[in-house]
Amino acid sequence: MCATWNFKTLKKTDPIPASSKPLSYSYWLGTFVLQGTVAPRVMLDVVGFGLLATGIVYLSEFAMIRFDVSLAVPGGPFEVAGAVLGLLLVLRLNAGYDRWWEARKLWGGIVNESRNLAIAGLAYGPPDHHWRVQFIKWIASFPHVTRRSLRGERQVPELSRLLTEQQIEALLTNSHLPDAVSRQIASLLAEGRGSGMDALAFYSAEKQRCLLIDYLGGCERILKTPLARSSAIQVRQFIFILLASLPFSLLDDFHGTLPAIFGTEVGRSVWLIPLFIMVIAFMLLSLDRIGMELQNPFDTRRVDFLPLDNICITIEQNLLELLHDDALHDYAAPTAADVELPPDASTHATDDNIGADIS
Repeated sequence: MCATWNFKTLKKTDPIPASSKPLSYSYWLGTFVLQGTVAPRVMLDVVGFGLLATGIVYLSEFAMIRFDVSLAVPGGPFEVAGAVLGLLLVLRLNAGYDRWWEARKLWGGIVNESRNLAIAGLAYGPPDHHWRVQFIKWIASFPHVTRRSLRGERQVPELSRLLTEQQIEALLTNSHLPDAVSRQIASLLAEGRGSGMDALAFYSAEKQRCLLIDYLGGCERILKTPLARSSAIQVRQFIFILLASLPFSLLDDFHGTLPAIFGTEVGRSVWLIPLFIMVIAFMLLSLDRIGMELQNPFDTRRVDFLPLDNICITIEQNLLELLHDDALHDYAAPTAADVELPPDASTHATDDNIGADIS
């Protein structure tokens, strides 16, 4: 039964449970925060388009004064072009987010299968303490080496907490560290099978180990298959064409003069066009940059990279807690004979009928 809180009976000195505290959210702080956004990364390009618009305004003013020629063009086509470009940017953004979310689901699978594999080894593996410790520590090493491999790093300092120096040196001689760690886990499973591990438990644990490699392969597919470069180049060319030609369509809208401030004439309103262009450029370039940032969710140089460090530490802590709890108890590995089966089932399973159709 869930506990209920009666706020009328709570004293001022009583701590308020975390679940009952209101969420603190500030629209203004969330709007103007710069950390974790792409704003600093696109600002230089935004200023560049502002300078380009300034040059176009200066050219139009020069043509009007010197030759009495207007460079203004109708704005109708730009409305259609802006709508099409916005759709392309949204599609690009969705493609990047799909990759980011798929990577997160793959790492969720690594979390789950690491726990499942560890629990299976401790529950059904041999009672040998050394085997159980090595089995858990090699499983805990897999997420760390996977994270470093996806980031193109060879050094894995986290392994010093889990493995011996000799094991680390032998591991680093391999070109693909996650495969080497998975091979060690497979060797330990084979050793456990030879020490009396139940056949069904062995095949189940082996399947979970293979799933870890499958999830790793999915992450490597995302890493090594970026979005089509031609589409990215084409979208940026469209952005440039739109922002470079948009000032010509705004000349008629900003043809007047600005109101005087304290009796001082400010000037013609056409000089507001660069500011207007910079606002539009900021929106378009930000969407384009976010789509690019989401392509590689493993790179720490990206704005929205996955928190793989925290995920790996969580896996390691969970597995070591399982090992600690296992050391406090003297469990005997259960077998098929310990499970209550239907009357027509046979408990004398052998390796020859493990793969039989039981559907």
